[in-house]
Amino acid sequence: MTDHRGIVYLIHFKTPFKHARHYIGFCEFGNLEKRMEKHRNGNGSKLMAAVTAAGIEWEVAKIWENVDRGFERQLKNRNGASRFCPFCKDEKNRRDAR
Repeated sequence: MTDHRGIVYLIHFKTPFKHARHYIGFCEFGNLEKRMEKHRNGNGSKLMAAVTAAGIEWEVAKIWENVDRGFERQLKNRNGASRFCPFCKDEKNRRDAR
């Protein structure tokens, strides 16, 4: 079995969609922009299609390179993607500073 490695990415929603504030996905090397275009067009995943249909803005918050789908699954199984999101950390730091 070959070790299929690529990029895992974390998308941050500017406003929550129901309970979701993030999406974690995987793509092959060199295909990140193509994958983001699919998400922008509502063709990437069910959650991203729903976020797009709801008109929610989003951006890529973090990427992990040279990882496999097992790493993606580990992140998803841990729940709480905001722990990995620099936008959420900045938001928390601003709240704590008040």
